[in-house]
Amino acid sequence: MQDRPRRSERERREARQGSTAMRIFGPMAEAGAAAYLRARDLPRLIALWPRELDDHSPEGCRRVLAKLRSALRAERRRALSGHWSYDLNRHLGLISAYKGELAGLSRIEAQPNCTRRDKDFGCE
Repeated sequence: MQDRPRRSERERREARQGSTAMRIFGPMAEAGAAAYLRARDLPRLIALWPRELDDHSPEGCRRVLAKLRSALRAERRRALSGHWSYDLNRHLGLISAYKGELAGLSRIEAQPNCTRRDKDFGCE
């Protein structure tokens, strides 16, 4: 038998709540990330300049991800403190946008860095 420290009732309750929240809201966030469109969704969630919205380079995606992380932290703080301005729909929108931007960044970084359009080099 292993010697594991016993978890308090609070820790058990928090573990249950975390898994319940992931089970309920996880599929919603995944579906939102699949339907994510940067030009449509981002202006409603975070303040961006038009040049930031149009910047699809890896650096631009990383800047947008940093802003989304910051907005998510603020929304989580509001949720945990029970603040009146917390909005579950905004929270889910931020999570969906974050996952969508992360998927877009991984697609950009996975593409070969081809500048010539030669079939000899594998770029078409």
